[in-house]
Parts: sequence; C-alpha cells; structure tokens
Amino acid sequence: MGNADSLRKLRHDLSNPLAAILAETQLLLLSQEKYDPETVASLKQIEALSRKMRGILEALDS
Repeated sequence: MGNADSLRKLRHDLSNPLAAILAETQLLLLSQEKYDPETVASLKQIEALSRKMRGILEALDS
C-alpha cells in the first residue's frame, strides 16, 4: 500500500467516528439549557476541536 493509499485509508477510518462525535456534540448543544456552564463550555470545546480535526483530515486530500 502506497503513501497516498495509506493517507486515504487513515482519513476514511477517522472521518466516520469524528462525524459521530461532532453530530452528538451538536445535538447536546441544542439542549444546552439543561447543562451547567462548565459542561456547555466542554461541549463547545469538543465541537471546536472536532471541526479542527475535520479540517486537518480534509487537508490530507490536497
């Protein structure tokens, strides 16, 4: 398996669980009034870092 193939496989293998993390975090944030401020801040950090990771994975295609 070549380097390009390895990168494609890595991107694919990481993208699906990352999408699930991002989606679940966004769903929780839709009801953020249920949570204390510390939890909401943590969820927002998870969302931001998930978006950053998604950008890194997308850059692997370039």
